[in-house]
Amino acid sequence: MNHLAVTSMLIAVTHILWFAAMTERKYSVRKTALIYGALVVFFIVWDLLIYALLGIDSPYFVSAMFSGTIIVSLFVFLMTSSDAFCKKLFMFLSYANLFCIFYCASALICGALFPALSDAGMAYARTLTRTLLYIPTIAVYLRFLRPYVRTVPGEQKRTWYSILLVSALFLIINAIFVTVFFLPSTHTAPSVLLFITFTLVYCAVLWVIFDIIRQIRAESQRKLAVKNVEYLQGQLVMARENALATKAMRHDFRHHMQYIDRLLKGENVQEATRYIEEFINGLDAASQLDFCPHITVNAILNSFYNKAQKEGISISVTADLPEHTAIADMDFVAILSNLLENAVNGCVECGSHGEIKVNIRTKKGKLVIVCSNPCKPDLVIEDDMIKPKGTGIESVLMATEKYDGNIRYQLEGGIVTVCVVLNC
Repeated sequence: MNHLAVTSMLIAVTHILWFAAMTERKYSVRKTALIYGALVVFFIVWDLLIYALLGIDSPYFVSAMFSGTIIVSLFVFLMTSSDAFCKKLFMFLSYANLFCIFYCASALICGALFPALSDAGMAYARTLTRTLLYIPTIAVYLRFLRPYVRTVPGEQKRTWYSILLVSALFLIINAIFVTVFFLPSTHTAPSVLLFITFTLVYCAVLWVIFDIIRQIRAESQRKLAVKNVEYLQGQLVMARENALATKAMRHDFRHHMQYIDRLLKGENVQEATRYIEEFINGLDAASQLDFCPHITVNAILNSFYNKAQKEGISISVTADLPEHTAIADMDFVAILSNLLENAVNGCVECGSHGEIKVNIRTKKGKLVIVCSNPCKPDLVIEDDMIKPKGTGIESVLMATEKYDGNIRYQLEGGIVTVCVVLNC
């Protein structure tokens, strides 16, 4: 029974390492660690309970142990991850399939290399072998797949659920193999050949699944591009309307002055004052501030400057940006528009009329965007990222990734500051 407790703890720790690698954490590090700790305790208690009730020789021992742990693990993973439900369910099923494959592989390897080991020794050998298989797999996932998977949205639910169905069917088959290969006597040539065949088929299907995920990501980027074009078109229309309004006002300037002159000569000072105020307000509404020579960035800054003013929010902008940069206009829209929109929304939500500060500059081949604003007191930042992610953050991450950049959030004294660095 002691070896069962030790091996259960090692398996639980392996699960937790994978969960930590796969999850978009919803809670703080401390709360997540407490939940994972409770999961370890459950693993050990559940395995010992099944051992006491059924015994290791029972044909239902492996099934009961496997089904109980996988259900609780699923619940914990779904609870602690902030990804879309369909996306995190797919990730969990993929990991469950991987666990089954490694479980069977370790059983076959240890059965072939160490056939004379005792039951306790075989349990330790299988667990250590499985751990050795996990280590390079986790390293590959963290290095190559995790940055890619995190940028894939969970919006196309029909596609995700189709993928989930395939993963669930393979999990049923792999779970059967786990039960079959628990005993060394079942390691026959036909069963081993069947296991290898199904594993290769699953790898091929997984390759197709990741190609579908790549298409989902491309579709998301296409939608972002459409959104950016629509935004730029709206900015162009606004700029044209402002230009026409300014031109009309300049054309009518002489008539305005003549009207004001008649009011003053007629001693209608109050009416003249009111007319002058309306004229000035009209000029302000039709004019754009020159924050920087870059046309797109200047249009975005003007748009949100006016929006902040309407909400009664003070905004300070410093933009040292040339007319032309290596950053595409669509990416400026994706990054700058979403950051400023979140800043304005943050001030509105917390009822603050504090100041939004925006600083954009280029330095040593890098474009740096810094935006700070008052925020809600319950805002949570973990691993330099807002938890859960605010509106448009996925778009910012995708655009930032194109330029090998990074994004970092900080919270201090009720002020949240985001810094985006792009290589240009």
